[in-house]
Amino acid sequence: MKRISILLASMAVLAGTSCDLDRFPETEMSEQHFWNPTSESEFEYAANYLYTRQGHYWGDMRGDDLRRRNYPNDISAGTRKVPATSSDWTAPYQMIFAANRIIEHAPETGSTANQIDRYVAEAHFFRAAAYYQLVTKYGGVPILTQTPQDINDPILYGPRASREEVMTQIYADLDHAASQLPLPSQLTPAQYGRITRTAALGLKARAALYEGTRAKFHGENDGTAHLTLAVDAAQAVIELGEHSLFKQGAEPYKALFDYAGEGASEHLWVKLYGYPDTQIATHNMPYQYAVNYAVTRNFLNLYLQDTGEPYVDEPELERSFNDYLIGRDPRLTQTVLMRGVQNYQLGAYVPTIDGFRARKWVRNDKESDQPSTLDYSLLRYAEVLLIYAEAQFELTGSISDEELNSTINLLRDRVGMPHLTNDFVSTHGLDMRTELRRERAVELALEGQRYDDLIRWKEAERLLPVALLGGKFIAGEYGSTSADNMEERLNEEGIIILEEADTRFFDPAKDYLYPIPSNDIAQSKGAVVQNPNWK
Repeated sequence: MKRISILLASMAVLAGTSCDLDRFPETEMSEQHFWNPTSESEFEYAANYLYTRQGHYWGDMRGDDLRRRNYPNDISAGTRKVPATSSDWTAPYQMIFAANRIIEHAPETGSTANQIDRYVAEAHFFRAAAYYQLVTKYGGVPILTQTPQDINDPILYGPRASREEVMTQIYADLDHAASQLPLPSQLTPAQYGRITRTAALGLKARAALYEGTRAKFHGENDGTAHLTLAVDAAQAVIELGEHSLFKQGAEPYKALFDYAGEGASEHLWVKLYGYPDTQIATHNMPYQYAVNYAVTRNFLNLYLQDTGEPYVDEPELERSFNDYLIGRDPRLTQTVLMRGVQNYQLGAYVPTIDGFRARKWVRNDKESDQPSTLDYSLLRYAEVLLIYAEAQFELTGSISDEELNSTINLLRDRVGMPHLTNDFVSTHGLDMRTELRRERAVELALEGQRYDDLIRWKEAERLLPVALLGGKFIAGEYGSTSADNMEERLNEEGIIILEEADTRFFDPAKDYLYPIPSNDIAQSKGAVVQNPNWK
């Protein structure tokens, strides 16, 4: 199913490795010779380059969910400083520059060919995705909708636009993309992985939910305008009927993140690996998750009991490693490894000094998957359902059982969990907002969404500056690890401490935004102003 051709020629033409805000993008072929007014192939090649620039969220440790041994994350720990340069700033602008060139040159062709319109629409999508990355990290940023003419072009050094102006640009790009892109069902097998109308609508729903809830919980406004857009965009995806949840196999949630789930209709936007072309893209994240990363107990405590009731953490009841994991939402043991479960890199799993290892994305057999060509889903239908439910609740203050059944309970049905209903919430003294957020957390576990969720909900100041915990140490179940060499790593309840509380900080006066790199501020000659309280 991995069919997109990523041609090396497109990289040379767009010179994406050199275009950022402090250097004008050089080319190896002049613009006038590249943009052939009668050929669609140049636009395809240029659009293909954008696919090579799209990122993914494996190994995101900015939240409270994932740790890598001996590699504390300075964002999660609140210890970062203002950087001189950062790819968080320059990489999205590289994408923007490349997209702008496609958009600018399309009218020059004088062609109304559907394929050219489509590739231009893809450029609008990727430009929106880049601005979304920027606005979630930095807030308002300079908006560039044209390519600079040279290093002295004033557009390179303009002031920051407001958040609202950036969001308006994002919505405009995604609306244009949705109007021109085909539906997934209109793709040929060779086109799998290309951006479609539902991907544009889904990204709009994600962006609007983020901005609406961020405004609401940070006290700026009630977020109504953005939340309305989120509901409408998510509903549009649902009503198109192009996507469904993956339900194959005995453990469909786990299988979705293995090779069996590649090409599933649940995926709206996917990062492809292992193209059958001159450039073979691979990664080693299944190996990294199996060997070097630990999932925190802080996060795993969110998983419900299999009755649908919240889990109460009682370490004193854990007589074995697996006691903590059994009798819970099945997504828990499809996300982390139980002791004795087969894992390709580690064999039958024996708990390590960090405790909980990821099972999601990691093969169950003994076959090596390093290097791996496993695709990464950047946006899937499950998230669209979650967006609709959360946005609808935040917009109106309630959500009906019918709406729950068409969104949240479809996810629960896949894993055999009891339904979430208004009566269940009332009877058990629960809070619907908490349960909707919990459902989002466990469904999208380790998919790079957790940090952004904590930021927009204004929960980072509560959940990040605390000790991060692993599994309970139980002598005899941790292989050759002895109680003696674990003593300093355990709290009073025998739980492994992944990071001590006194090493973790979060300053709500500044940490809800990233610091802008100092070099980029300097090059703007004062036009770009640093985010509050960063020095």
